[in-house]
Amino acid sequence: MVDAVGSQQALHKILLAWDYFDLWGKVDAGGGVYEELQPVPQTFANIKEYVSVMEPLLLEECCAQIMRGVEEGEVMTPHPTVVANSEHREDFLITRLVMQSGVTDLYTDNDLVLICKENPEAENVNTSLHALGFCEAHEGQQVLRVKFYLSQDSQAGNAKGMQRAKAMTTGLCTPSSCWWLLRLGNISTITREWVALQHAHLVPFMDILLSAKSRAAPASKHLDIPPGMKAAMERECNPSQMSALQAGLDGTPVVLIQGPPGTGKTRTILNLLSVIMHSANKSSIALLQAASAAAAAAAAAAAAADGERVTGVAALLPADPAERGALVAAQCPWLAGRLLPGPQGGEVATGNVRDRVTPYDPLPPGAVHDDCFGLLRRVVAQRVGRAMGPKAHVLVCAPSNSALDEIVMRILRSGLMDKDGANFAPSLVRVGVRSHHSVAAVSLDNIVDSRLGGAGGDKGGKAGAQERDRMRVAILDEANIVCSTLSFAGSSVFYRLSRKFDVVVIDEAAQAVEPSTLVPLTMGCKQVYLVGDPVQLPATVIATRAVEQGYDCSLFKRLQTAGYPVKILDTQYRMHPDISAFPSAEFYDGRLLNGEGVVQETVQPWHSQPAFGPFAFYDVAGRESTPPGGASIMNKAEAHMVLVLYRELVHAYPQLRRTASVAVISPYKAQVKLLRDSFKTALGEEAARLVDINTIDGFQGREKDICIFSAVRSPPAPKKGGRRAGIGFVADERRINVGLTRARCSLIVIGNVRALQVDPHWANLIHSAISRRCLYRPKPPYAEWMSGVLAGGVAGLVEPTAQEMAALEKVRSRAAKKAAAAGAKAGEYAALDAKGVLADEEDNQDEGGGGGGGGGAGGGGGGGASLEDPGADEGGGDVEADGEEEEDQPQTLDATQAVTADLLAAAAAAAAAAPTGGNGDGGGGGDGGAKRKAADSKPAAAKAAGGKAAGGKRTRT
Repeated sequence: MVDAVGSQQALHKILLAWDYFDLWGKVDAGGGVYEELQPVPQTFANIKEYVSVMEPLLLEECCAQIMRGVEEGEVMTPHPTVVANSEHREDFLITRLVMQSGVTDLYTDNDLVLICKENPEAENVNTSLHALGFCEAHEGQQVLRVKFYLSQDSQAGNAKGMQRAKAMTTGLCTPSSCWWLLRLGNISTITREWVALQHAHLVPFMDILLSAKSRAAPASKHLDIPPGMKAAMERECNPSQMSALQAGLDGTPVVLIQGPPGTGKTRTILNLLSVIMHSANKSSIALLQAASAAAAAAAAAAAAADGERVTGVAALLPADPAERGALVAAQCPWLAGRLLPGPQGGEVATGNVRDRVTPYDPLPPGAVHDDCFGLLRRVVAQRVGRAMGPKAHVLVCAPSNSALDEIVMRILRSGLMDKDGANFAPSLVRVGVRSHHSVAAVSLDNIVDSRLGGAGGDKGGKAGAQERDRMRVAILDEANIVCSTLSFAGSSVFYRLSRKFDVVVIDEAAQAVEPSTLVPLTMGCKQVYLVGDPVQLPATVIATRAVEQGYDCSLFKRLQTAGYPVKILDTQYRMHPDISAFPSAEFYDGRLLNGEGVVQETVQPWHSQPAFGPFAFYDVAGRESTPPGGASIMNKAEAHMVLVLYRELVHAYPQLRRTASVAVISPYKAQVKLLRDSFKTALGEEAARLVDINTIDGFQGREKDICIFSAVRSPPAPKKGGRRAGIGFVADERRINVGLTRARCSLIVIGNVRALQVDPHWANLIHSAISRRCLYRPKPPYAEWMSGVLAGGVAGLVEPTAQEMAALEKVRSRAAKKAAAAGAKAGEYAALDAKGVLADEEDNQDEGGGGGGGGGAGGGGGGGASLEDPGADEGGGDVEADGEEEEDQPQTLDATQAVTADLLAAAAAAAAAAPTGGNGDGGGGGDGGAKRKAADSKPAAAKAAGGKAAGGKRTRT
């Protein structure tokens, strides 16, 4: 049984014992929570080794998420607070803090907070009096209940730490003492991953996850797909999809299904759910078929017998059909409606009010009268909306809300398949917060509200918390399919279910770290299907040191690398063959086939102009630049070329101007912002809204007819004898794969050939473009050049020189060495991501995930920079104008000076009142409150720590 509370307490003791400012010093010096971390191996000898490797990496990631939120200004401004009272509970100090009315709404349960005697953002702040706390619950409008761990054991062997803990205990036990409180981030997701890691031994097939060796169940446990369903699926599925659907029927506890772009992964998941819901062993299917045949024969015999003898109601009616119909019509006019026989054999309307509100299709003449308006008709009962035969209890998970809701919407829209191959609507529940409005009908909270209202309770669903909780558990126990994010699957409601899940299906499994994948598996399931693609985007990991040890490697990827069997969906239905050719060869060993009819579905009128695809590469020799105060990168020349291309495209094919058929994708959020601003300026806000401009991360799982990809990277040429600069995470094969596989009909890549060809993957793409005569080399002014190419007056295709081809071949010949550099690339990717270079528009972390979270695509970069002069100096860029002046630095201010009289009075009143409220569930945790946007957002004391031990006065450097 999972002891969630005990595991959470253990985690809290670790986190709350950290010296926040000392940890900042270690991070600034390149360190972290631990001096050394162990790399993640492909296999583990036992559970003890597994936990000893994963646990420090999880804590390192927790630290990085907290620090990232502060570094990027994603935490709130500190607030003055007053102690109402404190009490010791086991090893913890529970303090009730009073704040100004409304301020507590900015904090959520399970937030990690910093409490200081002085404002942590002030100059010369004294850091000797501070502690980390955990928000347990809200009490009313002004009180937060916060947990601290300040026992002497927490700082054993650390004299300064022990002194700080003692002083903080004294201070927090002093009623009406004044402090500053700062929200650092929510740790709900980290907590659930920690609990799952501590209970990994409860996973029934953990031996497989450790050893990466498969095992099948005994033959008696093997299942089959019912014949009717199998025949229907074989008509709509290709062989690789059918193979994937049958992979787990032999009882294999762990099944891996790899779904490359456009191969029907979501459709396969829906069919998989149908199979799970209705599959049975051969003997059961034979019995079911025999029973169905016997029932059909009995029904036929009964119908024949009824035709020979008169029984029941028919025995009391006249034998003549006309008389019989007239009698029933007279006695049961509500059945007759407008179908009463008229004088000349026609139909006469009766004026029955039911006919006006409930019309029905007319039956053939005489049909109603012959069977007395259906009273004598034999009707076979049908079970509607319920599974026939064996019914599994299935949990469907995904790392993000968007990926999960895509599955839920597909089930709601098209349903599943029953044992006979007919459409079937399962009992479905979506659990969690921040779900899409389209799935509200099956959201757990809405179902609870509906049931409580329908039972005569409060129509708004405001029943007692206990009654709501009981009903939530009952609904989840009843459901055929429960859908939850990986993180929310660790919330307390799942631990109280009486009916455990038989099967867990995890979509986008390659985008989750291992502890996250373990969360739903500790519920005692018998089988798990991991569905994803390790060659697309990896799990989001902030901690550079953790990435260097392989913490971003998903369970799917680790098992596959260790040789565990994988079912691959090998037929794509999204991309024009000219687009899919390179990803298939480069990332899938040439195994990605084109589906039947994909050519006809993706050929478009604009393909008559080769410059618009299906595939084209534009070699733009721009210069990359970093906007002031940012870490992201932009390229004005490439952005200008994107705008020129789009204008020419919609000018030549006006139908594209009216549809949202075009997307622009870039790896860097500064480039995304520059492009968005440029399109708004050039086209107007309404027209620009039709163009979907986003990052690679924000576009995974999506597709458009036309995609224009801006690679951005174009570092300065090296000095004589020097080495050419690298291109950062743009060289990551997973990002390249995602960026190049979003387009259905046309893919247009814009990049600097000279800069990109240093990477083997990009070198191969450039070589492919040359060999297919799809490489163009624009010359400024780009608009004039483009018009000339389209008119046929300018030769745009590149004929590379022998020297260029030699350089390209040299890079391609070194492709075998790319594996050795993979670790370094991964580390660089994590370092850039930690600085906020990436813009993840999707909600890759779900409810309450991690620290303050990364900035959106709007952060950094070029402001409203003009693109009309791509030859202008791009080194400095334009400062982003957000209408805010630089904030004045707060002065050193003791909390007592910041607290008002009414706050002190509120604290006194709260201290006098009896404590109320219970422990938080661990399920909350959204981003709280207003965020500060100062460019220099790290607390002054943290910046001043600079690797030194905490304590004493600090001066900002």
